[in-house]
Amino acid sequence: MSTHFKTLILVAGVCLGIVVGEISKVASEVGIFAVILFLIQTGIYFWERKRKQMSDAAGVTHLFSFPLITILFSVGLFLGILRVQLVSEKINYVCETSCTFNAKIISSSETKNDYQVFNVHPIDSPSEVLDVQIKAPLYPKYKIGEALTLSGKVLVPEILPSHTEKKSFDYSSYLITKNIGSEMFYPKIELLNSGTNSFASVLGRWKENMIEKINLYVSSPSSSLASGMLFGNSSISKELNQTFRVAGLSHIIVLSGFNIAIVISFILFVFAFLPLFIRVILASASVILFVIMVGGEASVVRATLMAFIALLATIIGREYFALQALVISFLLILIYEPSSLMNDVSFHLSFLATAGIVYLSNPINIFFKEYFTYIKSKTFISTLSTTLSAYIITLPYLMYTFGSVSIYALLSNILVLPFVPITMLISFLVVVTSYVSQTVAMVFGYVDTLIINLMIWIAKVIEHLPFSYLSFQISLIGMFTIYFFVVVIINFILKKSSDNSFLSGTQENIKIKNETERLKSEGVLTDIISY
Repeated sequence: MSTHFKTLILVAGVCLGIVVGEISKVASEVGIFAVILFLIQTGIYFWERKRKQMSDAAGVTHLFSFPLITILFSVGLFLGILRVQLVSEKINYVCETSCTFNAKIISSSETKNDYQVFNVHPIDSPSEVLDVQIKAPLYPKYKIGEALTLSGKVLVPEILPSHTEKKSFDYSSYLITKNIGSEMFYPKIELLNSGTNSFASVLGRWKENMIEKINLYVSSPSSSLASGMLFGNSSISKELNQTFRVAGLSHIIVLSGFNIAIVISFILFVFAFLPLFIRVILASASVILFVIMVGGEASVVRATLMAFIALLATIIGREYFALQALVISFLLILIYEPSSLMNDVSFHLSFLATAGIVYLSNPINIFFKEYFTYIKSKTFISTLSTTLSAYIITLPYLMYTFGSVSIYALLSNILVLPFVPITMLISFLVVVTSYVSQTVAMVFGYVDTLIINLMIWIAKVIEHLPFSYLSFQISLIGMFTIYFFVVVIINFILKKSSDNSFLSGTQENIKIKNETERLKSEGVLTDIISY
């Protein structure tokens, strides 16, 4: 039994434990049962193992691996329940009649069509109090760290009713995963002071300054798309957001792991004269600062954890196992924020897309090489397999959660995705050069505008194709049924290959022998970590 499979069993137990802890009234009893099961199975495991060692009979098989599986699962089940039990109860800051309170802005303002959105935390409130999301007029612009006096109603978000047969969206539970418990709509706002210069506020204002640089040198609406891809500042218009959603390109307008890849690559390149160990430390510290600056979005946290594992593998000269890194990062995020398992849609999509690339890109590559031998371009096959892997694995979840399907998503991703890393790199260069030379920044900004305008044009063309967006709702059972058949089909393809196995979790690994090969091996960041 492979290490990866053992880890999967443990994570499955943790997931079930979190679900039981969240929804069941007998979670404590189930946790006690898991401990008892663990003790019993541990005893059976060591007894069977000792029996096997003492057995002289040839050909006797002792199946002590079955208790090992149940040991791992019961441990995971107990840990999941325990983690939920240890979560401190969050308190919503609510006043259904108009009230006045002081609060500090804790997130950068994001511009929507005709209003701005930012989060505040009531001053002098205990840490258990959830943040409040504010929707205010576009002007004046408010900045992170400022202290405000707010007057108005503070209400808990309601479940958004569906206008069709689709299920309702529990918006309140989704906001709680972002530590937001209530909302205020167009309150009366008075600026108290510019706030304290805390570390997070300084980083947040630095991000706001860099977004202003992009807005200065990149023309609108390309600037909003560039700042969204680079810093997660989702200030694009509703119309453009709808265009990218219909075209199946919504994932490129938010933060992704490619941001982490850019930061790491930039640090490793700039400090190439330093020893590898020092460069890795600097890259890790830079990534931590970047995550604090942009906020802990699911895709960024997942990519950060995977990047740290890759960097650690680079230092010690070990192979980087993307499969194991993905599962470990998944487990760590669940331990940190267990509510993400059931309510965080961005968390689900981020891990599903990455899991699709990790598990499916290799068999899809094998399939194309065996049955489409006339395709000679390795780059095209790699792009197609990466895109198709993420599309296949996320499609059932999208149909279940949103009740819709983007028919041309595969086509649009094949056309647009090659421009994404180029665009993000040029946007990054716009910011960097703006502090050195305005002329160079203008040149990069002009090129960036051209490329992003091309991406927007492709999305708009696909949006107006016939049947570009269809409503297609499936049940939870239907979603798992589709995933079951996907596993069966992929396993069938892999069985035709002599040196691959889906169920054992093995795949072709990159052997790191020296520093040059180590740095080359970080190319995995652009495919797996960066999605």
